[in-house]
Amino acid sequence: MSEKSTLVVTATPNPNEMESVQSYLQGVMPLLTGAGGQLVKRLKVENQIHGNSNGMVLVMDFDSDDAVTGLFESDEYAKLVPVRDKGFKEMNIMVTHTL
Repeated sequence: MSEKSTLVVTATPNPNEMESVQSYLQGVMPLLTGAGGQLVKRLKVENQIHGNSNGMVLVMDFDSDDAVTGLFESDEYAKLVPVRDKGFKEMNIMVTHTL
């Protein structure tokens, strides 16, 4: 059995575009779960010790890297990109594995 892939997303919402933030989240979550993603945690950053400040963190497990990359390369996700870019000052999307 192959190792699961863990998606980690850090994001800084644009406080002037909270409607776009909500629209993106409502659109992306069904895509993530539809690709087999299992929610591990959704977090709000309360205290930044070091580095760039991000307001939100999402952690999800997937069966494979292909499941994650296929989602982000899909036409359905491409439709959300303009909303994402309007709603967030910064977003980092990473596929990770256990060390």
